[in-house]
Amino acid sequence: MTDKPFDKPGAGRTDHATVFIWIFAVSSIWHYASSSTEISRYWFHYDPLVTPLIFLSIVTAFIAATFPTRTWALLTFSLGQLIAIGLRFPYVADHLVMELFLNLSIVAAFCYLAISNRTFRVGTAEIFELFSPVGRWLLILMYFFGTFHKINPGFMSLDSSCAVPFVSGFPLPDALLAREWVQWAAIYGTLIVEFVAMMLLLSARTKYVGMLLGMSFHFVIGISAFGTMAHFSAFAMALHTLFLPSSFGDRVAGKSFVPRFLKNTDNFRMFTIALIVLQIAFGLHLGFTQQGILVNSLYAVFGLSSIYLVFKHGQIRPEDAPYRLRSSLIALNIVPIWFFLHCMSPYIGLGTGGTTAMFSGLRTEGGISNHYIVREPIRLFSYQDDVVYIDEAQNPSLIDAKNDGQGIVLFDFQRHFMSRDQLMLPLSLRVNEVSYSMNDIESFQRFADEHFTKQSWLEQKYMSFRLVDQLRPNRCRH
Repeated sequence: MTDKPFDKPGAGRTDHATVFIWIFAVSSIWHYASSSTEISRYWFHYDPLVTPLIFLSIVTAFIAATFPTRTWALLTFSLGQLIAIGLRFPYVADHLVMELFLNLSIVAAFCYLAISNRTFRVGTAEIFELFSPVGRWLLILMYFFGTFHKINPGFMSLDSSCAVPFVSGFPLPDALLAREWVQWAAIYGTLIVEFVAMMLLLSARTKYVGMLLGMSFHFVIGISAFGTMAHFSAFAMALHTLFLPSSFGDRVAGKSFVPRFLKNTDNFRMFTIALIVLQIAFGLHLGFTQQGILVNSLYAVFGLSSIYLVFKHGQIRPEDAPYRLRSSLIALNIVPIWFFLHCMSPYIGLGTGGTTAMFSGLRTEGGISNHYIVREPIRLFSYQDDVVYIDEAQNPSLIDAKNDGQGIVLFDFQRHFMSRDQLMLPLSLRVNEVSYSMNDIESFQRFADEHFTKQSWLEQKYMSFRLVDQLRPNRCRH
């Protein structure tokens, strides 16, 4: 790629920043084009808030993917994602929380360079040098908590572990996948792979193996027929490219096996547009048919190609730039610390959503923990203390929670019915084993006076909670 009007050094080269920006932008589009829930709720039905934000996300990611060397395209993408994710917060997927942290780092890096250099002519490579260590720590911490959160009976049981349905969705004979030893291998293999990948990524000497191990792990997650996880797996793939050697892009571009037409900037741009068109088309197919084979197949090609290129050209060489886990912009190093504390939230009484606890089976609400190490929650905050269980309800969301035997954190129950949905009566529920029946607005008002508390804008905007499961759930929960 040679079209680099804002980049000062390295013009005419495919630098590390270009590689990451391209794959990050493409992966961001997959979030909205591989989630049947997003498609059915917000593509096929217009939501005055969310639908425009999804459009904003896709358009800004499209711009960055087609112009990955342009600083203005990177900023348009990052600011667009910050707006789209921020306005939907806290009701966003775990990996979107990570994207929020990363995009915040990108914008902060640009602002610092623009102010310190007194010019807006800042190159993507310069910005990348500042924010890339933050992204590396996000992946390492994702692996740490992805392992730590799962040390509980919900994940480490054949009846409820999410590793079992994922491995059951692999394109292998059912007779093999149904064997208990295969299912146990999936459970403990998940813990081992995530932990080992994390450890390998901490060192320049071993990060090559860590990349291959981690990318392979997310490849198999993304192709499982258990669901369409291209959105999460593609983002994980993008984070792994932050660990590539600085000369990776030039090595790939210089090889003869890369089709000659792709080495031209305009042709590669057309290739990118074609890929994004397929992402959108296959997403629409998923929405209409609820069949994810096309989405998963496209991701499989994308994932295999990425793994192959890393295998061939991902080893560090003496001429490569030093491997860094610390940003030279000291303030940016606070972001991984913030993310670490954010992921600790379930154990200290804060939110349970958006903390990379997805598919983990973790339960910390109501003063009870099912974690084998953190046996009692560290109650620094009280947001998880009170849990609502539904006995009779009219709202579909409450009926679903009742039928699944799940509770709702009282804070979230109050926020939902005070700001998002209209509560329908009659309603019967229990809070801390005390039963309440509400047949009219007066009885509900008495309940609210007793249990509802003042919620600040920051609390409502930041706190995210999952439904409360049993200590030993009876099936896989997201």
